[in-house]
Amino acid sequence: MSAKNIIYTLDEIKDLSDDELYQRLCECWGITNGKIEVWGELEISADEKWAGIKSVRTAENNLAISYPLYVSKNIDDGVFLPPFDAKKLLKGQEKVWIKCQLEFAKPEVRKKHENPFLLSVKRNSSERLVTLPRFNKAQILDDEVSSYLTETIYNLHFDAANKKITEVLAGKELELNQIESKRKETSDSVNNLAKRKNELEINREQLQSTISTQKDKIAVLLQQYQNIEQEMSQKIERLKSYISEKALFLKDFEFIDSEDFDRFIINASPSNERPAMLDFATVFDGDYKQAVSYIQAYLKEQDILYPRHIIENYLTLIRANDLIILAGDSGSGKTNLVQSFARAVGGVSKIIPVKPNWTSAEDLLGYYNPLEKKYLATPFLEALVEAQQYPEIPYFICLDEMNLARVEYYFADFLSKLESRDVVPEIQLYSDDESAHVLSELKAVVSIIASAQSKFSKDGIVDFVKLMQDEEVSAEMKRAFGFSDKDSLIKYHGDIRRMLSGIMNTPSTIKIPSNVRIIGAINIDETTHYLSPKILDRAHIMKFKSPLLSDWEVILSEIASYGFDDVSKPLHFEIEALGRRTPYPKFDREDAFCKLFTDLNRDFFHPLGIEFGMRTIRQGLNYLTLFLELNADRDQAINNFIVHKVLPKFTFDGNKQSGNATKLNLMENALVEQLKVVIPNYESFSEEFSCIAGLQSMIDNAKANDGVVNYWA
Repeated sequence: MSAKNIIYTLDEIKDLSDDELYQRLCECWGITNGKIEVWGELEISADEKWAGIKSVRTAENNLAISYPLYVSKNIDDGVFLPPFDAKKLLKGQEKVWIKCQLEFAKPEVRKKHENPFLLSVKRNSSERLVTLPRFNKAQILDDEVSSYLTETIYNLHFDAANKKITEVLAGKELELNQIESKRKETSDSVNNLAKRKNELEINREQLQSTISTQKDKIAVLLQQYQNIEQEMSQKIERLKSYISEKALFLKDFEFIDSEDFDRFIINASPSNERPAMLDFATVFDGDYKQAVSYIQAYLKEQDILYPRHIIENYLTLIRANDLIILAGDSGSGKTNLVQSFARAVGGVSKIIPVKPNWTSAEDLLGYYNPLEKKYLATPFLEALVEAQQYPEIPYFICLDEMNLARVEYYFADFLSKLESRDVVPEIQLYSDDESAHVLSELKAVVSIIASAQSKFSKDGIVDFVKLMQDEEVSAEMKRAFGFSDKDSLIKYHGDIRRMLSGIMNTPSTIKIPSNVRIIGAINIDETTHYLSPKILDRAHIMKFKSPLLSDWEVILSEIASYGFDDVSKPLHFEIEALGRRTPYPKFDREDAFCKLFTDLNRDFFHPLGIEFGMRTIRQGLNYLTLFLELNADRDQAINNFIVHKVLPKFTFDGNKQSGNATKLNLMENALVEQLKVVIPNYESFSEEFSCIAGLQSMIDNAKANDGVVNYWA
């Protein structure tokens, strides 16, 4: 559409609305899109009180325009633009070409200038032009706009070209600088490498000289060592002879029995024959996933069925070297798991029944009787001592019905020892002075017997009772001991024998062997005690249901899929393969597991009153690392950890407020939903070992029990 040559008088347009006036302008100027967009040259007055654009052309058809009035109201006089806006576009230049949209000036301004068509620049519609809009030659000739080819247009294109050239030159200069910098770096690197090469050559020559010198010294030391070894060998033989002589004396006179003599003097290992076994490292190449399959299949051959996830979980906890507590109803297979797993790995299980009257560590470990000068050991301590004698065999010591007595009374001190992860835990059973006293008394007795035997030339009598039957020797010994005729040397001999046996079989201190795992089995009923937060914080709780509720067909099908031909032999693990007592992994704020449980603690555990500390997260990191070695399902590991370490602490009044909701509502409406997001495949887990199913069960029970939340109910 081209422009129309229409001219109006003021009377013709005085009654038109702004919309009608705007439409008349668009028709006159050939504008079809309904917006008066123009381009022109922006300038500002010297006093910066007025600014506007001149040489105005339409953006749509590039036509020069003027107001369609008979009175002289040429648009080339300038279209007003606020000076403030103009200065932002000029950026210090005198003139620039811009493109903008026009709108009617204010009514009072149009009235003042007697021009209803008067336009001004619409605010925030202006932009500087980098290149001028294209227009054809005919337009230029017809409209006589040769004034556009002015110094301003030239400067516009010159500035653009100059800017481009400057940018290119700057880029080239930058490239040259970078090349020069790289050349200098390369030159420096070459010089440094040459210098380093010279240094290494010097060091190599010095090292060769040092090695030669050290070889000579080693040869001298080796000869000295061989001489010392030969000398020490002779001394050791003499020492052995001396010890053997004294030990034989003690044995002959029945101060020690043959078994103690063999174990402590001849270093004879106790006999404990082990069945033929498969080697975990050799047969399965250290693959724990295969080991779980084999153990499950082996137990099936023993008519014991456990789902795979129980074996996975239990083996991981064994390797974690923490206290394991198996919880469940009577007959749910807790102690059976301990015993059957021990057999499956060629280990030994010891089931220690806990008594309701246990109140201190003495009930667990025994105590020293000063009257008898003997330590009275318990079955638990005897199991530890036995495990020490067989360091290559795994021992699983289970405290059965652990919570018949208050665990924190009799087990807390022992549990504190188990917390030590960087050193071997050691327990002081009684004072070293007691054993020193017994040995001192024994030495005196032996000296007196030997003296009396020698004095009366009774070397042929090596039986204590027969020696005492000799009147001369008996009288001499009573005199030496300060005994009266009523005192019994036979009874005194028995006391010495008993005391000596006590300190030989029960040392004053005992280290918890690395081949020992401590496991607790608990029932929850009206006859038992709840576990305290201190115990829960340091243990892993593994809850059981009745084996009658298991889907045996699924388990049998699972085992059949492994394809083992022969599962008749236990699986032998080196003790280290069953887990080492090492420090827990460090807490790392950037670790995904640490972040997850830090957020859960802040948003849920703490508002619910659940104690959850950094040590628990570090225990979780350890569990996670070990579990992933036999099952790559990270969600399963996180689920198990929540079941072990978090849910057992849920014991509180759900009706109490926590923020704007009750604790029970926080569990049901927020925590459950959050865990579903954290563990998206939760529905694939067994309900027995699902943290979400466990949480929902507690919620349902609480609603039926006046809002009381109790994991153990």
